[in-house]
Amino acid sequence: MVFVWLGMLLFVFVCVIAMAIAFKVQQSIRATRHWSMTSRAAYIQAQQDKHDLNLFGIAQQLRRRFGGFSVFGLSFNTLGVIAASVLFLGPALQKGGPSVVAIGLPIAALFALAVSAALAQLASAVPTSGGVYHWASAIGRRVWGWYAGWFQLAGSLAMNALMSGACAYVLDQALAAKFSYASQWWTTGLLALAVIGTQAAVNHWGVAVSAAIQQAGVWLQIVVVLAILAGLAYLFWPGVYSPALLYTFQNASLDGHVGLWPFIAGLLLLQKLFIGMDAAAHTAEETHDPRIRIPWAIFLSTVYSYIIGFVLLLFILLVLPAVLPSEEGGGGMFLNAALQAVGGSPAIIYVIAAVLWCSGFGSQAAASRSIFCMARDNALPFTRIWIRLTVSQSPKDAVWLAAALSIGFLSFAAMVRGDQYPIVLFSFALLCLHVSYAIPIAMLLKLKGKHKLLHDAPWRLGGWGMAVYWIAFVWLAITAALSVAAVSYWGICGAVLLLGLTAMADRKYRHRHLAKLQSRLKRPRGEIIRIERKFHLH
Repeated sequence: MVFVWLGMLLFVFVCVIAMAIAFKVQQSIRATRHWSMTSRAAYIQAQQDKHDLNLFGIAQQLRRRFGGFSVFGLSFNTLGVIAASVLFLGPALQKGGPSVVAIGLPIAALFALAVSAALAQLASAVPTSGGVYHWASAIGRRVWGWYAGWFQLAGSLAMNALMSGACAYVLDQALAAKFSYASQWWTTGLLALAVIGTQAAVNHWGVAVSAAIQQAGVWLQIVVVLAILAGLAYLFWPGVYSPALLYTFQNASLDGHVGLWPFIAGLLLLQKLFIGMDAAAHTAEETHDPRIRIPWAIFLSTVYSYIIGFVLLLFILLVLPAVLPSEEGGGGMFLNAALQAVGGSPAIIYVIAAVLWCSGFGSQAAASRSIFCMARDNALPFTRIWIRLTVSQSPKDAVWLAAALSIGFLSFAAMVRGDQYPIVLFSFALLCLHVSYAIPIAMLLKLKGKHKLLHDAPWRLGGWGMAVYWIAFVWLAITAALSVAAVSYWGICGAVLLLGLTAMADRKYRHRHLAKLQSRLKRPRGEIIRIERKFHLH
């Protein structure tokens, strides 16, 4: 039982670190005397948000409809506790054994907190929808923003393909059982097209609907988690396994000890819980009081994903023999647990599919805003197309381009690896997103955390900054390197190809991109006002 108590102390330690960072940041917010006016004087807050955006030479073209809970939901749904469980609980357990959850998950969460805190401070300093693309450009050089933006965009598209494919698979299995047809690659493919198409249609519709869906996605995840915990507790409490087995590095079959390399491989699969937290940043120009709400969304989504994911997965492992028939493979482990918890009712599968849809929807929203912002700066071909807006001020063509590219990612991964396409997409997304996060954090290290934009940010880490930046950067670099061998070599193949394409695009478009950035920073106030008059902003 000593190992159990040590494991619980590790879980509590990570929670304490999260609270300490939150307390430190709250002190910084108070010191800057930043006052949110959203609940008392919405018009004044809107003018302040527009003023902050105009300082970067950007006109307010998108409509602000995201509140604090909606934007938190965007990052929380993109991280996806349920999506990570459906996709990778079984494979992670098969590689690293139960200890990969009990011990590995708190370790991964500890470093993920550093990453999310560093990104949150950048989001507070640069409240634009470009995310890492604008952050690296603003505190570093144009070229670093270029590479960060392209890698982030590719990672978000891969995440959209990954979670939409998982949604289609779950739906196909449920519908095949209900209507007695044989699930095949083309039935899953048609459903994947429908999933991505409906996501794009809703994103096209407008930001108000998108904000409501993000809130609904959070509640759906909570409903699924509570249903599983309550059902399994009622059926199998106090569990089947001794908790001590989860902390002794046993392999999945509990007949030996797991090696270090398989443990690392399983740990990297669980990183799905901690990539995509920056999704909220891509709605900064559609969020009220983004300097405060976006950073908290990035940081708190990581914290709550860790706490909820740890409790859920640990409890499933304690009752694993009861919920996993001997003939069932690792991929259906979480779905079996969910079905057992609700007495075999297929309704839970449809709810899980809806959660997966929301997770993919968040990634697609982030990707479409990346396309819009990069096109606005002449960083993409056919820029005039991708910056067009609907009447409700949604970047319509950017949304459909993101959907089409996601379908391409999913199709390619399915062609090269068949049923193993999730590993291909995940390895590529993990590598691309970690590289994109590491670039602006490296800029912070180079500047030693000293930059006027950082000084003006209300959400900041203060004296803790350099330690947090180093921890985040080292973790991103190590996990990106390890994922090449431990997860799939397809990730590095795709990343090298992307690097080549990005370099070629930079060579072709660098002059017009630089000219656009320079003209934007020198844009007269009158020109910004003329652009904004074309839109209804309230």
